[in-house]
Amino acid sequence: MLIRYTALALLISVLGTLPASAQKMNYLRQVIDLTELIPPVPPRDSTTWKEDLAGVLELQENRTEAQVRRGIADNVLSIYRFEDVLGPKYKKENLPVLDAFFEKLHADQRAILIAAKNALQRPRPAVVHKEVLALGGNPRLPTGYPSGAVVMMTLTALTLSKMVPEKRLELSERNLEFAINRVVIGQHFPRDIRAGEIAGTVIAHAMMEVPAFMTDLQAARAELRQVLGYPAEPEAAKPK
Repeated sequence: MLIRYTALALLISVLGTLPASAQKMNYLRQVIDLTELIPPVPPRDSTTWKEDLAGVLELQENRTEAQVRRGIADNVLSIYRFEDVLGPKYKKENLPVLDAFFEKLHADQRAILIAAKNALQRPRPAVVHKEVLALGGNPRLPTGYPSGAVVMMTLTALTLSKMVPEKRLELSERNLEFAINRVVIGQHFPRDIRAGEIAGTVIAHAMMEVPAFMTDLQAARAELRQVLGYPAEPEAAKPK
C-alpha cells in the first residue's frame, strides 16, 4: 500500500498546469508532464542518436513485404487492431459502451501527448535523414517523441488487460509488435517507441487511481466480456 501511494505521489508531483487546450479533460484533473518521466531526447549527432538512426536503417534494409503490409495496416490507428487477439466479435458495432469509454480515455491521452511533443520537438527519421523512406502516408503529428501511436496502443493494451486478464500476455505481445512496426515503416526511431511505451504505462497507472475512470472501465469490461463470451469474472478472480 505504501508503494502504491508513493507512486501516486510521484505522478501528482509531475502534473503540470492545465493548459487552455485541455480544459475538458474527462478523467484527469491536470496534464501529466511526460518530459519528467520519459528518457530525454538524444542530442543530434550524439552516439545515442546515431544508434537510433542505425536501428531505423537496419530495419528498413531488412524488412520483408509481409512486415511492410502489417506495418502499414497498423498505421491505421484503432483500438480494434487488437481484434486478432480478442477475436472477430471485438468490433465497434458490438461494443458501444467500450467504444465511448475509449474515446474519453484517448481524449485525455492526446492532451498529455501533445503537450509532451510540443515541449520535446524531436523530428521524425525521414525528416533528418534522406535515406529513410517512411511508409504509410503522412504522420498525424510532425514530431515523433514519444510515439503517439505507441502511447495510445500501450494505454489501450493495458486497459484491455484489466478487462480480459486471460489475454494479458497476448495483448502485450501484440502491442510490442505494433510498436516495432512503427520503426519498420520508418515513422519512428526505436527510442520514440520506448518512450511511448513508458508514457502509455504512466498514463494507465494515473488513470487507474481515478474513481470515475474505474467506474467507466467496469461498465466497458462487463460489455466486452459478455460480447466475447467470457464469464463475468475470470476464474482466478472468483472466490474459493
